[in-house]
Amino acid sequence: MSQLPDSGLALDELRTRIDAIDARIHAALMERAQAESGFAAASLAAGGTGSLFHPERDADMMRQMVERHQGDLPLVTVEHLWRDIICACTSLQSDTAVHLDGSAELIDMLDLARFYFGFSVELVPGSDAADVVGAVAGEPGNLGLVALTDRAELPWWRELSEAGALVRARLPFVVLDERPADLPALVLARADSLVDNADIAVYDARWTDILPGKLMDEGIEVLSFFRSARGVDALLAISGDLPEEDVLKACAAAGAEPEVLRRVGGYAAPIDGNGDPDETFEPEDASGSGEGSACG
Repeated sequence: MSQLPDSGLALDELRTRIDAIDARIHAALMERAQAESGFAAASLAAGGTGSLFHPERDADMMRQMVERHQGDLPLVTVEHLWRDIICACTSLQSDTAVHLDGSAELIDMLDLARFYFGFSVELVPGSDAADVVGAVAGEPGNLGLVALTDRAELPWWRELSEAGALVRARLPFVVLDERPADLPALVLARADSLVDNADIAVYDARWTDILPGKLMDEGIEVLSFFRSARGVDALLAISGDLPEEDVLKACAAAGAEPEVLRRVGGYAAPIDGNGDPDETFEPEDASGSGEGSACG
């Protein structure tokens, strides 16, 4: 029986050990799926609705995973496995479709959707971001993926509302150098109300003049913007701790208070997977053009 150098264990013993670990992993997966079924049943009995997507809970689970991760197995591999397990278990209790923004490359959208929602969920390509917003608003169980671009082809975020689709998450959540499925995107979903405790609040802002050039100096990130002859629409991200009146003051300090400012969602702050797991990802500064930057 051959032995590995320095291990003290024969190959057959190592294979037996690996088989035993695989069996424990499989048993744990089945146990988790059963527990998820019990949780879903209890939630429905209490008046809740079955849902594939629990962004606040998912973000907390991913933070715990990053904090305890160690060893040679790449973090992005564990992230993908964890996401697939979560979605496979929860999709057993819900018929959810994920609608994809058709303005982005389909292969990139499919890659992103499969990484975060696994292979158990139906993916539906759409014509553009506005089509995704409508699909999510029309059916409570639907989710949407909209690619983030500096300059949008249309101000699709105007259709977001508390009665329909809202921004609920930002991807990628764990930011890593040279990671797969790295297309910057927002996840849209319906919610009973705006999430008050989100790390980052998202606003629909509109100006009849040019976009203020110093928004980043006031802690405001421009996720995307649309310019027309009537002015500029922008999708803004800012600390969720600030009330709306303080956001207006920050915009005014940056150069102009918007004519319209509406809260249209929020998300958990992304994790910087390259550094301290307790640190959140800080977006790069916007260029001097004042047009902001969609970071990922």
